[in-house]
Amino acid sequence: MAVEVEEGECRVGGAVVIRACLRPEVQCLCLEHVWEIRILKAGRVVREWRLAARAGEPGYRYITLEWRLEESGEYRVEARLVSHGTASASIRVLC
Repeated sequence: MAVEVEEGECRVGGAVVIRACLRPEVQCLCLEHVWEIRILKAGRVVREWRLAARAGEPGYRYITLEWRLEESGEYRVEARLVSHGTASASIRVLC
């Protein structure tokens, strides 16, 4: 499981692209994957998504989301693929 953000440092009003994926070397026989993506600031959830995809559908092994930055600060992106683990990345938003 891995998560990455397109930019580690952004400006307020800009958009950041978030990508989460199940690593290619992971062999998986699950019929469905459920993704939970959360944006946290100072430990508080400011945005979250929950998406599901069946085997073979788009979003089964990876997802891409876009989030618009509304205020400055340090954020943490947490991606969890239910039954496969969690990964995280950080974003710094400048004024």
